[in-house]
Amino acid sequence: MQLDTIEIDQDEAKARLNEYTESLKHDRNSEDEAIVRAYRAAARGMPIIRLSEVIHAGGYFDDGLPRLAIARADALRCWVRDDWARGGQTTFIYRDEADAENRGALVGKYTVRVEVPVRRPYVSGSTMVPVIPPRYRPNRFRIRGFHLLWEVEKWTPEPPRDPALVKHIGGDLWSVHAVWDLTELERAVLIGTR
Repeated sequence: MQLDTIEIDQDEAKARLNEYTESLKHDRNSEDEAIVRAYRAAARGMPIIRLSEVIHAGGYFDDGLPRLAIARADALRCWVRDDWARGGQTTFIYRDEADAENRGALVGKYTVRVEVPVRRPYVSGSTMVPVIPPRYRPNRFRIRGFHLLWEVEKWTPEPPRDPALVKHIGGDLWSVHAVWDLTELERAVLIGTR
């Protein structure tokens, strides 16, 4: 999976992080807090992505479903549906529970809302969520704060190949914590258990 990242030099990120951290001591606002989280991730060398651009760049199947999926890191399945289209844009709602509702939040407890700059027909599908190898897996108390982003082979119970562990920063920004390829053995186990 090719992730288009926002390029930020680590030294510049550290300098900007200090500037915004100092600013937060005097005037707290949600934008500055999100910027601090983004610069902190960049200062650690983590790639930063704009999820809507990555989903759109990933492309679409002939039926209109996106080729990329995102779900909470502790989910077993992922459902996607086209929420609505307006003026040349489509909003996809990714859910980790079949009946989870999204009332407009970009990232909800069980949903992620992504607007892409293309008009798609009404579509829906589901697939399985990949496993996280122990070397990348957050502990059980932190895992709910992470999501998995992966390329969908088919919107069927087909196991994915190359997921990424990502964390929401704010708005459309996400930090990439790990990227790996699932082995054929891991994929075979998923087929039998999910």
